[in-house]
Amino acid sequence: MTEILTFNGDDVERYASHLQDVARAVAAGHLGTAQQLLAPIAGEVWVGKLSANTRQSAADVLAKPAARIRRISDDRLRAQVFIRDGFRCTSCGGRAIPRSILVALHDLFPAELPYDRHYGRGKVHPVFWALAPEADHILAHSRGGANDLENLTTLHASCNTQKSDAEVAPIPRYGGLESWDGLTSYYSALIVAGAGQVRPRYHRDWSRRLSPS
Repeated sequence: MTEILTFNGDDVERYASHLQDVARAVAAGHLGTAQQLLAPIAGEVWVGKLSANTRQSAADVLAKPAARIRRISDDRLRAQVFIRDGFRCTSCGGRAIPRSILVALHDLFPAELPYDRHYGRGKVHPVFWALAPEADHILAHSRGGANDLENLTTLHASCNTQKSDAEVAPIPRYGGLESWDGLTSYYSALIVAGAGQVRPRYHRDWSRRLSPS
């Protein structure tokens, strides 16, 4: 295992590019090639801490518990937000890959892409923090913000965790960015390749939610 303490925007794009190549290889039926393509990032685990206060020493980061993810409970609504925002984080502009698709890749390659549903430190690959999107309130729910499509925006799990409720999330940015579908076009292939046997209902439901139709 390789412990990862921090990542930046370049790492986000690097992870996205690696996983795009992996998904493409799986869709072509080349699981061995896909596994080889994962080699540069295989076995990494997140041991850092994400918070609104980013000016901390490495010792402080390792000493404190992992951050909690604030998640909207309506999965269908979350999927609508991701699709509307083009699977892009509206804070950093980086590409996002739905957690269910990352989980599908984990189901196919568990050793290379470790996953823990509670995002426990040392148990989850950093791609789940760097790429997985969350639907976050533009005006915080605690400040009266509505829990509807107009008041929700797409943020990476890491960007979401570092935003306090006192802040207003960035307004979604549309257009002007390279087309990106969050690897949803490969989701069915990942399910057929074996992920669907591990969590059949989970992947079936999320595949429907993420369908553009």
